[in-house]
Amino acid sequence: MGLVENIGLYYQLFGLSFLASLVVGVVLPMVGALMFLRREAFLGIAVPQFAAAGIALGLLVLPWFPVMTQFFLDHGHPPMMYLLPFAAGAACLALSLFGFVARGKENPGALLAGGFATASALAILFLSSASAGSNLAETVMRGEVLLLDRHGLAVLAGVCGLCLALLLLLRRPLLVIAFDRDQALALGMPVHRVEIMQLLWVGITIGAGVMTVGPVLVFGLLFLPPLAAVKVAHNIRSFLTHVLIVGLLSVLLAWPLSIQLDWPYGPAAVCAAACLALLYSICGKFRNQRSARLQ
Repeated sequence: MGLVENIGLYYQLFGLSFLASLVVGVVLPMVGALMFLRREAFLGIAVPQFAAAGIALGLLVLPWFPVMTQFFLDHGHPPMMYLLPFAAGAACLALSLFGFVARGKENPGALLAGGFATASALAILFLSSASAGSNLAETVMRGEVLLLDRHGLAVLAGVCGLCLALLLLLRRPLLVIAFDRDQALALGMPVHRVEIMQLLWVGITIGAGVMTVGPVLVFGLLFLPPLAAVKVAHNIRSFLTHVLIVGLLSVLLAWPLSIQLDWPYGPAAVCAAACLALLYSICGKFRNQRSARLQ
């Protein structure tokens, strides 16, 4: 079988998953870049895990909703639109709680580490107690984009599309607030309204990502592309461009790794992003050394 036939076969098998990977490869790194610029990247430690705990809570209370329970019995999984409020609500709660509490703390990392541990424990306890949890525990905790169906892709694409549109529409106030909140207030920008909107759509996007592709991939795409881009960027446009490049390369390189080596897709994409971050770091060091010698 030739290369073209192989590609056609793989697209028939994993076409929806491939499209989903492109969606998260574009949007989640942009969300991570915004959190990085706002010096809130540490929130990415606990927020996806709280979203996973929210999904586990949704599975725990599933018997309270007979219609959803029947859907689960018929299809083998609860409706995406049922789980989304639990995932997004937990993510928004974590963003607001930790963003408020950690602001001004000398060691916010310790607080977030405690939140991560608590959310992980709650997710395991909820899944252990849920009637549907034992069957879906591995999928919820690890995430498996290869199992994504058309409904999951529609929810993910809709949420991420809205998030990307808002990022583009509000890019100027978001960047000004990220660099100098007091200056944004002095310029008359609706800082509080923009921050509330940002909290809501970032929480919903992270929740949708965890619900469909899993917390591991969401972790990696929030953290690693901005960490790589900052090593070589010389202005904000360059930074955002490299964030997008690293995000897309990570999800694309993960496909041959996942198919040929039979690796789980999410961890394969995170490893690809980590390798790209290391390469960017080396390139950044060489560039800085060269600039120092020229001076």
